[in-house]
Formats: sequence, C-alpha cells, structure tokens
Amino acid sequence: MRKKQKLGYALAGVVVTTGIVFTCFAYASEYLHIKDSGFTQLPISARAIGMGGAFVAVADDYSACYYNPAGLINISSSEIGSMYTDLYGLGLLSQSFIGYVEPDRGMGSGGISWSHLSANLQPERWDYDMVAYSYANYLSRTIKIPTRSWGINLKYLTQNTPYEDAVGYSLDFSYLRKEEKFSLGICFQNIISKINWETGEKDILPVNITAGIAFPMNSNILISTDVSVSPPDLFKEIRIGCEWKPYKLFSIRGGIMKKLQKDGNAIFSLGIGIKTNLLGLNTSSFDYAFTSSQKFSPFGTHYLSFTLEF
Repeated sequence: MRKKQKLGYALAGVVVTTGIVFTCFAYASEYLHIKDSGFTQLPISARAIGMGGAFVAVADDYSACYYNPAGLINISSSEIGSMYTDLYGLGLLSQSFIGYVEPDRGMGSGGISWSHLSANLQPERWDYDMVAYSYANYLSRTIKIPTRSWGINLKYLTQNTPYEDAVGYSLDFSYLRKEEKFSLGICFQNIISKINWETGEKDILPVNITAGIAFPMNSNILISTDVSVSPPDLFKEIRIGCEWKPYKLFSIRGGIMKKLQKDGNAIFSLGIGIKTNLLGLNTSSFDYAFTSSQKFSPFGTHYLSFTLEF
C-alpha cells in the first residue's frame, strides 16, 4: 500500500511539473520583458543556485530568508550562512551575503541578513545594500503533519551611485506546507514597497510571486519546481532542480532556469555540497555552484557558500 501511495505521489509530481513546463513554454514567446527589481532578486545560496533556484518549496536552511521565510520554522539549529560571487566572471559585479538565523524556541524563528552588490565601473562605483529581518511561525502548533507555516521579510534598501542615491523598504510574505511526501511553497515579494530618490521622486518595486512544489523521493533524492509571476505579465520564469546525495555528507545538484521572455535563454546550473564537522563541535557546509550565461559572458558565474550550524 505504501509503495502504491509513493508511486502515486511521484506520478502526480511528474504530471504537475510536466504540465507547468509545457504551459509556460507555450506562452514564453508571447511575453515582453517585464521590469525587474534587479538587486532584490539576486540569489543568496550556492546550494539553491545549483538546483536552478527551485527552492521556494524546499527552504530548509538559512537561505529560506530569501526564497521563503516561512521555511525558517523548520531549521533545527542556529546557522550563519554566507555567499560570494563575481557575477558573470567579468570582475565588474561582485555580490556578497551573510546572514544569521535562529530556530524556533517557542515564539517562532527569526533571522537577520545583509546583502551587498558593488559595480566597479572605473572611475565610477555603484553600491547596493539590503538589510533584512526575517520571521516565521506555525499556523497551528497542534498539527505537526502537515507542517504549515507563514513568514515575512522586512527589507531596508540603499543605493549609492555617482549620479543619484536612494533609500527604500519592501515587505515579503510567504507560506509553506510540508507533507511527508511533498511540500508546497509560495512567496510574495515586494507586496509593499517604496523607493525614495534624492530628487524627491518616489518609486515602487514590482511584485514578484513564486510558487513551487518539491518531492523528496527518498532520503537521498530531492526534486523541485518553481514558477515565478510578475504582474502585469503572467509567467516570468520557471525553474527545475534536483539534489542527489550519494553519500550522507556529499551532494550533487543540477537545475535549469528559463526566463519566459522573447529573448530569454535557458540557464543551466550544476553544484556540489560537502558537510563536515569543525573540530568535532559544529557542522559546516561548503557549497559550490556554476551557472551558464552565454548572453552576458561565455565563462558563466561561479558561486561559493559557507554555512556553520551550532
């Protein structure tokens, strides 16, 4: 009976994923470029990037504070997570991230993070910073399976350029439902936002909605799919990812991300992860990911992450 149920969930996952993929690709050529919120949409985890960025229904480590803050309720220990990348390998754009998250101790989970993007365009330099507070809690503590949680991000943004500076804020809201055989997640980014420019002008960030489903096929294989929508256009991009653990402390990842725009290229990703114990006291993770990006650079982009659990 259990085998039949497991097979049923797997087949359902394949059907849903296939349907989403074909529907999105059918509409891909019909949509023009949408306004992108740029810096606030940059990923913060080499593990998630290695899975094509399909992480909204996974969200089980520090990077939940970006992909789906509701997932913070599922972490079991405190974590410090970090990431660095030289975007497109050109030496012009560098991104750094560091964050700290706390597990639930009866009042919900929380975390604080800082993300920085710098553009070294000699003789000019552009800097973007985002400080975020993340919080998550259960919808019901009495129901353990499925686990249902909600989460929010409060973000403070700054931009410093030779031409014009700006400050602003935005709010994200998310939901996560974890069943034994699958999980569902959705994140509404920038549902409330405001950017104040030095000139006195005001602007808002475009709302981005990402929904996804993930299937832990067994203790070693995880498959996930995300679809992003950014009004007024319908589909923005789709991501599909997989993580395989041939050994308990070693992971291999792969994924694909397709921007659903007229000239949107498919971006492929690969990644690995290694877990170890520092001095036998703390669990640490080293993650690496590579993404192809022929549109901007033939060399792609390399991402490095380090996580410490304690």
